[in-house]
Amino acid sequence: MKHSILVVDDQEEICDLLQDFLSQEGYQVFTATNGSEALSLGKENELDLVLLDIKMPGMDGMEVFRKLKKVRRDMDVIILTGYGTLGTAKEAMRLGAYDYLTKPFDLSLVKNVIQEALESRETR
Repeated sequence: MKHSILVVDDQEEICDLLQDFLSQEGYQVFTATNGSEALSLGKENELDLVLLDIKMPGMDGMEVFRKLKKVRRDMDVIILTGYGTLGTAKEAMRLGAYDYLTKPFDLSLVKNVIQEALESRETR
């Protein structure tokens, strides 16, 4: 079964980069450039994992995280942000984030963290 991943980032080039990379890795990839789009995709699709930016206009990533978790409790979330602070990292982990990565990111690291998250999900 193909795992499905939602990439949420207000920078379209990040969404495009990750969509291309993760599609080549065999994942089904959805992208959203804002919180409300992410919530719609989260409600409409069976998602295994979300790569979520924190700093976005309108609804920020932490609010998206809280709302998505109400809809998809079993979905893993990996925070991917250019504005990493200890406070947001702690809040993300408290909410149940699988990991917290900062931009600029290394694609091989993102790939490894995604694989770890999906493997640990299968053993839960």
